[in-house]
Amino acid sequence: MKNIVMYIITVTTVLFSQVSITTFVNPFIGTDRHGHVYPGATIPFGMVQLSPDNGTEGWDWTSGYHYSDSTIKGFSHTHFSGTGIGDLCDILIMPAVLTDPKGKNSSKFSHNDEAAEPGFYRVKLQSSNILAELTTTA
Repeated sequence: MKNIVMYIITVTTVLFSQVSITTFVNPFIGTDRHGHVYPGATIPFGMVQLSPDNGTEGWDWTSGYHYSDSTIKGFSHTHFSGTGIGDLCDILIMPAVLTDPKGKNSSKFSHNDEAAEPGFYRVKLQSSNILAELTTTA
């Protein structure tokens, strides 16, 4: 009887205390300084790495994104992470509502309105008030 009670306590403790290890992942680590990492949505060994592009050229922006920037030029589907080598010159996709066809295609954003976790990225584009969400699945 004592063994059964101990077994039930152990099993219920293990079942209710499991935490997903993805809660410990911060995709923004390495997006500042010289990390050359992008914060976008991806899965391990996935063919698509959805992520924002700042549209700034330079060594710190080789992944397409740098945390010090506050402008998003668009979102692209493939990125190199941590390489320090130029990106893939992708076609950018930018959600927008333009009343002036000659208007700027980029948007300011705040890091307070930006979130990322494994397989998911979200940002509010200030110029058009659009909430852009990117996600990937296996």
